[in-house]
Amino acid sequence: MIRKTPLLDRFIAEDSLLYFSFNHKQLTLTEYNKAFADFFQSIEINGSYKNFVSLIMADDLGHVENTFQKLKPGELSGNVEFRLVLQQRTYYIQLNALIDETDPDIISGRIMDITEQKLYQEKLVEFTNKKNAVLNIISHDLAGPLGTIQMLSTLLKDHFKANTEERIIKIINMIESNSKRGIKMIQEFIKKEFLESIGVELQRKRCNLVQKLENLLDEYKSSEPHLNLGFNFNCDQPEVYAFIDEVKFMQAINNLISNSIKFTQDQGTISIGLQNDGKKVLLSIADNGVGIPAQFHEKLFDKFNLARRTGLRGEHSVGLGMSIIKTIVEWHEGKIWFESEENKGTTFFIELSPG
Repeated sequence: MIRKTPLLDRFIAEDSLLYFSFNHKQLTLTEYNKAFADFFQSIEINGSYKNFVSLIMADDLGHVENTFQKLKPGELSGNVEFRLVLQQRTYYIQLNALIDETDPDIISGRIMDITEQKLYQEKLVEFTNKKNAVLNIISHDLAGPLGTIQMLSTLLKDHFKANTEERIIKIINMIESNSKRGIKMIQEFIKKEFLESIGVELQRKRCNLVQKLENLLDEYKSSEPHLNLGFNFNCDQPEVYAFIDEVKFMQAINNLISNSIKFTQDQGTISIGLQNDGKKVLLSIADNGVGIPAQFHEKLFDKFNLARRTGLRGEHSVGLGMSIIKTIVEWHEGKIWFESEENKGTTFFIELSPG
């Protein structure tokens, strides 16, 4: 057993982090440092543990209780994140705790207020999701006209081949090569953004998928008239939680939405669905577009698969997207599959464990 020293006691007493011990049978706090007392000064420190627990948001309480039910005496918990409301303000808290080996009734812990860090991270992720959505919209808007220019220049070149107008042929060749270059630049830029987002170690946190998906779809809904497509979100619950790396997972969802945009005709609809039955979280991305030909179904998630197709508006693909999306979902210990019928649309399903 590690020996406690006066210096260590003094450090804990004066540290800015919140240290405490409580007896979960008697429902009373037994020890706490000054930082803990200052943070919770609006409640009675020597009062009931129930007062302390009542501050935890209802949606997070089950998650916290479940963590400690699985904890063995002497075993240190991982970082348990949850929200609590104190003086009408919501705080994001990170807790590390353990059950005393000699007295299992005592739980000791350290609390860190990560509110500012969490809000900054949420803003950063919100910006990243917005950027990715905008990139998908821009690529849709630019790739279509450039694809049309490329097609028309090819037709013109074939028409003038019979003539000797060398100057005209040269100009048409320039139009064709520049439109191809523009399409390739868009394609490579989108691919680079996507690949860079997955090239970093997974950072999984407990996230409310309802909020994340609503924020993402807001970007697409604002461009509905521009894209000539409609976007819907269907979920009968205000909060559905799962442990995800928000940047990577939402980028995968972004890529699935981008794929639906590519293969859905004007005036079509793309619908996002979310369900949680307590045992699994099921997310769906559905469109009423042209669907995936049956011969491509088996190999769709393979790298550089033969299923890569040019979008309805000239958008190109290198066939990496679906393979990467499947990898990201599997990193999250999830499953992905799809149902599709030609000219009747495609629905992708992602299954995750609830958080």
